[in-house]
Amino acid sequence: MKNIVLPEKYLSIINKIVLSAKENNFIAYIVGGFVRDLFLDREPKDLDIMVCSKNKIVGRQFPSINFSKILAKKYNLHSPVIFKKFGTSKLFIDSEEVEFVMPRKEYYEFNSRNPNTTLNSLKGDAIRRDFTVNALFLRLSDMTVLDLTSKGIKDIKNKTIRVTDSKNAEIIFRQDPLRILRAVRQSLQLGFNIEAVTYNAMKTSSKRIDIVSPERIRDELNKIIIEQTPSKAFLMMNDINLLQKILPEIARLKNLEQPSKYHFDDVFAHTLKVLDRTRNDVTLRISALLHDIGKFKTYKKTDNKVSFLGHKSESVKESEHILKRLRYPKDFIIRVSSIIKNHISTKIYTSGWSDNAIRKFFKKCGNEFNLIMEFSKVNYGKINDENRIAKLNERIENLKLKNMLYPKGEMFSGKELIEIFDKPAGKWIKIVKNKIEELQIENPKITKDKAIKTIKDLNI
Repeated sequence: MKNIVLPEKYLSIINKIVLSAKENNFIAYIVGGFVRDLFLDREPKDLDIMVCSKNKIVGRQFPSINFSKILAKKYNLHSPVIFKKFGTSKLFIDSEEVEFVMPRKEYYEFNSRNPNTTLNSLKGDAIRRDFTVNALFLRLSDMTVLDLTSKGIKDIKNKTIRVTDSKNAEIIFRQDPLRILRAVRQSLQLGFNIEAVTYNAMKTSSKRIDIVSPERIRDELNKIIIEQTPSKAFLMMNDINLLQKILPEIARLKNLEQPSKYHFDDVFAHTLKVLDRTRNDVTLRISALLHDIGKFKTYKKTDNKVSFLGHKSESVKESEHILKRLRYPKDFIIRVSSIIKNHISTKIYTSGWSDNAIRKFFKKCGNEFNLIMEFSKVNYGKINDENRIAKLNERIENLKLKNMLYPKGEMFSGKELIEIFDKPAGKWIKIVKNKIEELQIENPKITKDKAIKTIKDLNI
């Protein structure tokens, strides 16, 4: 048995829990992925404490909730956040969020992954969990590890992901289909293989993912996408028919050919290669995943030639639709759309671009300029492309040094324009400000007098 060493940052928290448990007749265990990571010498996170009472429990009492209240009172902490339906609570101790749970049995309705719960035995709790490697309990009173499935420690050693109850593998995934995505993610994160019975159950249960909320799917995808080689996860999701359910727009890129002049892979394979090459930043990685999805709608093949007409605009439209469906924040969608829309300009840049064209490109990029340039370099990747992007960046830097790139701040406030034009406030102010901004892009050194004269001549 491995000698368990707790991370120093958690020692104070655990000492408080151990002392309070002893004083109040409770037994406390660390459970779940935290224990698994201790065995793997990974830095653990998400401290979950399972609490059992040594006293006889009467009626609907929750030892986890009761214990968290005792802790909060003893150490003068904020009251715990209680989730009575699940018999759990959350408490901040020494600036760390700790979740308190009870050993529980779960009852699922057919179209919901949110169970009703009752108190359970330790063994029953271990079996109702997802995978054997996540079903280890560390008893804090004597630092004993309980492996109640009898396979958890062995599976960690053999780098295997296996459901806690192989006889009911499909039921485990059908009750909570998010476990399918978790298995994919943990296989990627830990470098573990998925055992055959578990893998087959994931495949047969993937259609049930529809009952999982878009937000939960999004959160799992975000964790997957920043791993070192996320392509492995997407290939697995494709193989078990999960990708077709959560991201059908990506799945349909498989076997979609591209012009051999530019690419030798189909669009799906190209997308995954770009995904792996991109820095593990969520915004960049999502942009890489979605940057070519418009090719499906604009695909045209004649005489064994493939062309994609206007796929950039289609990719922007499709990516926005996907991200809204998965409940991504509005500002995140705007950033991804900007990267997808504007990175193509670096492909068509030539030395013949005027300074005005450079300024317009920079303005369109907005706050995402650096990400757009970074993604362009990763996406295209050839020496000629890198040289072209470097020259574009050089021209931008030169204009910046000369204060000829882009004006900072407004030339006129709304109040100033009202006084100059002697007109009441209205929509015309925004129109005038936009036109002045255009004039500044054409000539960053334009004076206020010249700008006003031009606006008056245009009779806006």
